[in-house]
Amino acid sequence: MIAAIPVPKQDVRVGAPINAATTRGYDIILSMKFEKIEDFQAYLAHPKHLELLKRYGPPLLRDMISYQVDGTAPRSML
Repeated sequence: MIAAIPVPKQDVRVGAPINAATTRGYDIILSMKFEKIEDFQAYLAHPKHLELLKRYGPPLLRDMISYQVDGTAPRSML
C-alpha cells in the first residue's frame, strides 16, 4: 500500500531488529527516506497514508514510535 502513495520515496525498508535486547520491546521497523521535506509532508497528509494509520496504527499496535530525522548535514560534519 505504501507504493500506492504517489510521493517520491527512497530506500523504503521494513524489518525486525538485529538485537531485540536494545529495542525496548519493539519488534518491527518501517524506515523511509524523502528527498525533500515537502515530499514527507505530502506523504503524511495523503489519504492512503491516513488509511494505513487507521488500519494498522493504534489501537491495533499497542505502542508506536514515530520520529523524523533531518539528514541534510554534510558528511564532513558527521
